[in-house]
Amino acid sequence: MDITASLLKALTLLGLGMTFVFLFLGLLMVVVNLMAKYVPADEPVVKKNATRRKAVSTVSGGSQVNPQLIAAITSAVQQYRKTESV
Repeated sequence: MDITASLLKALTLLGLGMTFVFLFLGLLMVVVNLMAKYVPADEPVVKKNATRRKAVSTVSGGSQVNPQLIAAITSAVQQYRKTESV
């Protein structure tokens, strides 16, 4: 087999492979778009007790912030910024 025949066979296989991949991905995009248009999305299940507990915990926990914790976080951030700028 000479080089011309080998290159022709390689280009044929390359073209066939690229064509099949392109067609498959195009078909996949069409199917996904059709599903997004016609199939309704699942609605998330929300438990009533869980939402009530979260609301109560955020209201009661948000009012009591430890000043020492804020000072420690502020100090750590300042030290980090000093080491990053050097």
